[in-house]
Amino acid sequence: MDITLQGITKNFAQSAVLRGIDLVFPSGTVTVLLGPSGSGKTTLLNIVAGLVPASGGRVLFGGKDVTAVPAEARRIGYVFQNHALFPHLTVSGNVEFPLRVRGVPRGERRQRARDALAIVEMAGFAERDIATLSGGQRQRVAIARALVANPDVLLLDEPLSALDPQLRERIREELRALLEPLPVPVVLVTHDQQDAFGLADQVVLLHDGTIAQAGTPRDLYLCPANEAVARFVGVASYLIDAAGTRRLVRPEDLELVGPTDAFDALMRIDRVQFMGDRQRLIGSVAETGASIVADVSKEARLAAGDIVPLRARRSDGPATTPREVFGRVALVR
Repeated sequence: MDITLQGITKNFAQSAVLRGIDLVFPSGTVTVLLGPSGSGKTTLLNIVAGLVPASGGRVLFGGKDVTAVPAEARRIGYVFQNHALFPHLTVSGNVEFPLRVRGVPRGERRQRARDALAIVEMAGFAERDIATLSGGQRQRVAIARALVANPDVLLLDEPLSALDPQLRERIREELRALLEPLPVPVVLVTHDQQDAFGLADQVVLLHDGTIAQAGTPRDLYLCPANEAVARFVGVASYLIDAAGTRRLVRPEDLELVGPTDAFDALMRIDRVQFMGDRQRLIGSVAETGASIVADVSKEARLAAGDIVPLRARRSDGPATTPREVFGRVALVR
């Protein structure tokens, strides 16, 4: 069942937080609402949930208008940022809780809790105390609790924000594996580009209450609608090509070449960042002063103040994206 938003607006006092949002969250796909703080993404999530009323527009569940339907009647599964688990209940008790509130008989709710825990591979933890679980395990319990009532849509608000970097990367992969087979629309809020790209089938980038761009992670990274989108979803340089056109260049689009090789730009290095698997050069085009960032081999011996030749990587296939078009023309030197 798809979730459709038509012309959604939201005003708080005299401030417009959402400005005419039209979106579809397809069933069986993960949509990530991405954007900076204040862009309206959590407000939009809460409008879908029925926790916040829209100022205008309609919310449709499978074609049925639920705009005026209260949250408790919308069949929503909601995973909060801090998981909101009850420390005095066991894992099974936490998962059963929404069913207990609805008056579901004990035998049925215990079976449904076991089924939900099996989906997130936590069936063996049913009688464990919440305090004994890791952060990733707590997240799985929170998802099981959201799924136990057979929701029409699963909503997640910043599910990875409280995790340290190493755990975050591992849990991101686990979460994607959990969400991928679900037959309902999944909508997830984050401000982190890596989380968005690692989890999403569809990314919706919100800016100032409007949709700056919606599409696959590949669409937003390779074909950003504008410079603001390009810079939000990754490091971006803009350089002038031989035809005088200003084009997007990502750090991986540039390679270091030898002093006798053909090159597209001379870069004056301001800073070298060692990234482990590569080095990131931050500086400017020597001739024009335009800012430029390039990723090069971790073995290269470079320092601030060096001037190095860079070449845009060439595409062997047909030009299908701005980046690939750029890769077939020389930069102005």
